[in-house]
Order: sequence, then structure tokens, then C-alpha cells
Amino acid sequence: ADACQLSHGADAMADIDVDEIDGTTTIFFVSTAGQGSMPRNGTEFLKQLNARKDSFAEGTSFSVMGLGDSSYYFFLKAAKDIEEAMLKLGAKCIHPLGEGDDSCADEGLAEGLHQWQQGIFPALGLPKPEEVPHIMPVDLLFSKRVALSELEDSHAIEQYYESIDTKEVRISSVEHLSEDGHNRDFIAFTLQTGSKDLSYELGDSLEIFPKNKEEDVINFLQEFSTEWDERTVIRLSHAFGVHGEISIGAVFTNVLDIFGKPNMSFLQKLATFEEDADKRKVMLDPANLRQLCLDKCATYADLLLLYKSARPPLAALLAMIPTIKGRSYSITTSPSASPDSVELCILINIFWCKEGIRYGTASNMLRKLKIGDTVFCRVKPGSMEPPKHDQSVICVGIGSGVAPHMALIRDRVFASTNGVKVSPLSLYFGNRFEAREFLYRSELEQIATEHGDWFTLHTAFSRDVIGKKTYVQDLVAVNNDIRENLLQRKGLLYVCGNRNLPEPLRKSVVESFAGKNDEKSRSEAILAMEEMFTHGRAQQEVW
Repeated sequence: ADACQLSHGADAMADIDVDEIDGTTTIFFVSTAGQGSMPRNGTEFLKQLNARKDSFAEGTSFSVMGLGDSSYYFFLKAAKDIEEAMLKLGAKCIHPLGEGDDSCADEGLAEGLHQWQQGIFPALGLPKPEEVPHIMPVDLLFSKRVALSELEDSHAIEQYYESIDTKEVRISSVEHLSEDGHNRDFIAFTLQTGSKDLSYELGDSLEIFPKNKEEDVINFLQEFSTEWDERTVIRLSHAFGVHGEISIGAVFTNVLDIFGKPNMSFLQKLATFEEDADKRKVMLDPANLRQLCLDKCATYADLLLLYKSARPPLAALLAMIPTIKGRSYSITTSPSASPDSVELCILINIFWCKEGIRYGTASNMLRKLKIGDTVFCRVKPGSMEPPKHDQSVICVGIGSGVAPHMALIRDRVFASTNGVKVSPLSLYFGNRFEAREFLYRSELEQIATEHGDWFTLHTAFSRDVIGKKTYVQDLVAVNNDIRENLLQRKGLLYVCGNRNLPEPLRKSVVESFAGKNDEKSRSEAILAMEEMFTHGRAQQEVW
């Protein structure tokens, strides 16, 4: 909005009446909620657009920048709905729909935004504005105190965790689900939540806020600065939720994502402190950052040490480094059966680069947790609406994507054991190796034996037979319970796994629905599959 030389404003859709855009040029930024819905603050605006009878006045124009994830069936549906409604009312689209795709490997949503920006400014008759990094320094003062006691620092950082509404919860169980020595480490963690008033509902996730390794923080700070280190005391004025004194080490350990993957925005800000024009040019080249990430999985810390001649003051530096984001993990337990504890199934992620491997911030912390350790976390509503006991269900999950399905299965076991009649549920679980990665094997096989009247287990392991890979979607295409439970009984489909799963799975569902290999059957099967997504009977969580 600030780039426009004409009158302008930037508002949430909920604060705008449709009549206000009549005769004007409007640029929409529209994200996607849930499985493809319009965000809550835009639903009323879209209703107004669709209910409007009169066409817009001549001169009404627009463009839409959509944000979503192409692995979801209704990719950018909310943005497309706005575009369609505007066109029906006679508005002129001045630039094609922008497609911000969170699935893009390099820059995620930003990649589509940058492409869209190349055309939107000429379409508006404006020069592309110069990107001037904006840094709002953190309000801080250096304290005269030499150091804080461990207790004082702990109380200070508690303010931060309270400000983001987290609770400190104890780990009561750690179980490695994959074979010892295997190169993929799946771990089940049980956390005692009852005493912390962390109630949850079926289908919820637990958002864990990781910490940086204290030793790594100390090493970085001592290499980066000769003016201050991890013991230096600063006084914050409500920055990060902290009001009072805290050590720099505590801020870098608990708050700042110093060992996270950097973006160009950070380098643009850092370059403003570089006096050498040639160095600044290198820093502002996106290809340079991509190569650094490819070669060594570069972090914010790496860039600060690489470009040490760019010396932002501490107040600016604390504002430039993003805060550590919580990592959400699906809860595998049912609140009915386990009201005072939650279990998580987590694959420890590693990142490959030319110099070797690196762990992500969360994985680096989680892989070292042991019984008695604590983590800061909060319950987060899941993106999939759980089924009722009388609804037939098909669950498809690969790897740690089995986690939300375990919650649904355990919930039905509890209900069935307590005399509740439940409808059929089939689990299609896939991983690489049966012997090493058949997660929850004994429990699932026991449930299949004891509750075979309603539970069916299908498994596919893609690396067991050399030259013949079998995936869960291969089983979905040929098993009758897909057709019976989803097509005939109008049941629910739940999908969880990486972004490579949804598209081939949808094709397999169509193949199962079609039965016969003729055009009419296939067309009807595609419509039936689309109807599941349209009416919320197919839901997914992917990463």
C-alpha cells in the first residue's frame, strides 16, 4: 500500500464493505484456512460479493494474490472464489492471480509473491518500489550488573513463555519406535499434562517450543562479539514479553532462532550495516544464499559470522533474528482414554548438505530428551475434524503421519471396550522397511485381532523388496473397503504424511471408486471423489 502514489489503505476484509471498492482498484491478499476455506475474517466479505445484484461501476479493477499449499485439493480456492466473484460483477482483473505455494522448496510462499510482484506494479502504472529493509530496534538498556543468578534468569525467561501462553510439561516416557541403529529415528514421547491444566480434544496437536543448545549459543556469542557475551545483562521493556533484567544468553537460548534457516529478508537487513559495496552486492544476491544453504545448511549464526564486518547494534540484531517458532505434532492419544497425558510420534529430521548433515532446532533438542526433562508447549486445535463413532473411516498415513490416526483408533478402542457400537475403520499405513519402521506394530496387530469386527489394518513397505516398491496408494486402489466405506457408506477419509502423498492417493481413490475401466465409470468416480472434498468428508494434514 505504501508504494502506491494514489490514495490507498490496507485493511482486513472484515473491516471493508463491498460498496467501498465500487469504482476503485483493489488488491486482495487471500490466504487459505483448513482444507481450503476462506479465512474467518473474509467470509462475510465474500458473502456480500456473492449476494450483490448490481454490477460494479466502470473503472472497478482488481488483482488477487493467493496463499496456500498445492498439496491440498482446494489449492487457493478462497483466492479463486474472490477472483470469480469480482469478475461476475464486472470488475476488471488487471493482473493474473498470484500463486503463493507453501510447497515450494526454496522460498515457500515468498517465491510466488516475488513472481506476482514483477507484474503487479506495471499493471498499476507504478515503478517497483525500492525494497528498504525496516528494522525496529528492541527497546533495551545495558545493565550495570555483571551477571544474574540462575534463578533470576529463569524467572525472567518465564515471562517470555507466559507471554506466548505455554506451560512447562514433564516427559514421562521416551520410546524409540524404529530399530536400534536405523538411520531414521521415530520416537514416541509421553508428556504429563494433567497437572498443568493442558486439556485437549480428539484430533488436537501439541505445539512444542524448542530451545537452542546452550553450549552452541555460548560458542557463537563469544566468537561473534568482543563487547558482550552470554553473561551480559540487559534490561528489556516488554520485548519478547519480558520486562526487567535478563542475560543475553537466555534470550539467544530460549527466544531467538539463531540456528534456524535464514531468508533473504535477514540478509537485506544485515547488508544495511555493511560498508563495503562489493560485499554488500554479494549479500544481496539470492543465488549466494541458495548456494550457502546447499553447501553447509547455513543458519543465521553462520551468516553473522561469515559477514562479521556488518555489525548491527545489539538492539537491531535482536529485532532482525526471528523468534523460535513452535513445532506442532499430532497427538496420538485419545482424551477419553488418556485425559492427563499426551503421546507424540516424532521423526527426528535431518538436513543434508555438501558438508554433511544438520539437525533442525526442534529435532536437535527432541532427540536428546530423557524421562524427567521438561518442554514448553501448548495445545493447538488440529486441522482435521474428528469423526463420530457411527461414521465409517479410512485412515491413510505414512511414517509419523500415523500419529493422528492412532488417536482416532485408540478413541474407538476405548469406546468399543466401554460398550459403544462403532463403525468400521481401516488403517492404511506405509513406511520404508517392515522390520525397522513398522510403528506401533504390536498394538495395531493386537487391535486387529481383538477388534476385527470393526478394525482392519493394511500395510505397505516400499523398500523391502528390491526392484518392487509398494506404497499405500497401491493398496488403496485395489481394496474393496475403500469403495464400501467411502462410496457406499459415505464415510470419511483422513490423510496424513508428506506432500508427495495426496495426489497419487486421490488417483487411487478414483481407481477404487471406478471399479470398471471405462470412461463413464471413471468420470463418475472423479465426481464422487471431488464430492468428498467439497463436503468435508476428505481431510488431510501434510508437510
